[in-house]
Amino acid sequence: MSSKNRPTGVTILAILEALGAIYFLFIGVTEFLGTATIRSLAYFGISHGVFTLIPRIIGTALLILGLVSIVLAWGLWIGKGWVRMIALVFAILGIIINLMSFHVIGIIIDAVIVYYLTRPNVKQFFTK
Repeated sequence: MSSKNRPTGVTILAILEALGAIYFLFIGVTEFLGTATIRSLAYFGISHGVFTLIPRIIGTALLILGLVSIVLAWGLWIGKGWVRMIALVFAILGIIINLMSFHVIGIIIDAVIVYYLTRPNVKQFFTK
C-alpha cells in the first residue's frame, strides 16, 4: 500500500507500535542480563533460586510481546485487515486493565484508539 492511501492516524499507530516493540525487546533483554547478574551473586554465597526464575519469565514474556508488536506495527503500516482486529482487541483489553488499575489516561488513549479504528475511512484502508 502506498503512504498516500494510509490515514495519518494509522501511520502514527504503526510508529508507536514499533517504538513499543523496541522498548519491550530492550527491557526483555535487560531482564535476562539481570538474571546473569543475580547468578553471579551465587559466587558470593547468595542463593539465587527464585530470583533468577522471575526475571527469566518476565524477560521471555517481554521478548514475545516485543516480537508480536513488531508484527502488529508491520501489519498496521501495510494495512492488513487482521491486524486491525487484533489492535481493537488489545485496545479493549487495555481499557479493561486500565479500569482495574484506575489509569484514566490509559482508558482515554485506548478508547480513542478503539474509536479511531472503527471509523469508515480507517476500515476501508484495512479492507483494500
